[in-house]
Amino acid sequence: MNSSETLPPSVDNGWATRLAHAMHEAVTAQDAGLGRTAGELIRHGGKRLRPRLLFLSASLGEADEALLVHAAAAIELMHVGSLLHDDVMDGATTRRGAPSVNSRWGNAHAVTTGTHVLACAMAELAHLPHGVVSTVTEAAFTLCSGQLRETEHVYDVDLAVDEHLEIIRMKTATLFGLPCRLGAELAGCDPGHVDALFRYGQQLGIAFQLTDDLLDLLGDPVDLGKPTGTDLRAGVFSYSVLLALRQTPGGRLAALLRHENLSAREASEAAALVRRSGTVDATRELARTYADGAAAALAELPEFPGRDALAVTARRTASRME
Repeated sequence: MNSSETLPPSVDNGWATRLAHAMHEAVTAQDAGLGRTAGELIRHGGKRLRPRLLFLSASLGEADEALLVHAAAAIELMHVGSLLHDDVMDGATTRRGAPSVNSRWGNAHAVTTGTHVLACAMAELAHLPHGVVSTVTEAAFTLCSGQLRETEHVYDVDLAVDEHLEIIRMKTATLFGLPCRLGAELAGCDPGHVDALFRYGQQLGIAFQLTDDLLDLLGDPVDLGKPTGTDLRAGVFSYSVLLALRQTPGGRLAALLRHENLSAREASEAAALVRRSGTVDATRELARTYADGAAAALAELPEFPGRDALAVTARRTASRME
């Protein structure tokens, strides 16, 4: 899926090109060396899903396109910076089908580059109204708190599923709800409509993460652009894994996952145990529930140019693992 595939003609007006330029300018403005590394990551692209959510949401009202680009750049840079930090914590060797920054230049360089990118995201906020800056700052705190909570629970086979879902809300759903809210706010939308779009984004984000975690268990590494089983080996246990652990506490799966540095064979065995437990289907069903919640929030809104594309995004997210 390319950056503008789901955008209706009235919304797709070259924003992806302007966004890429704004992000490149942001990361190279202060430090050329760090900018080169960050710029390479930006050139590898990705779906640009979060900026797309912002532009689609903004089509509910009227907004200054330059402000939308700065807001989209800030959000996508926050996302890129968090990925750099995640890759270090997970020991990831690839990202989007290419060697990860930490595998090429080491953890110290990856962490420094990630922090640089996050600082660049904050610099983009200088172009935005004060109220919007406060919204993004609050989201940044939530994102960091979610990352900390996840770190506190690595290799925790007793992690409650409710706590796991709260971590997803903080880490992933925050960066889905934020662009929807910002797009609507910058477009001058009614507060009730802003709230509905924010809820759409948050529900979508949880559905997205649940299915993404399933891909780590079941997906094709070539299609994903990264190895599968990464989260298992890093001690970050998904909803399916936690449900499977509840079924047989103290069993073979728990014995495998209690210790660090799983071998490839052990990780494969653990993944097979999870698949046989039946919890993959339960995870799919929960993802559909959250996707339906996103659609329900969208149904509260009047017709607008981006509405159908947002609805399609929710449906596609729920069907990624069907």
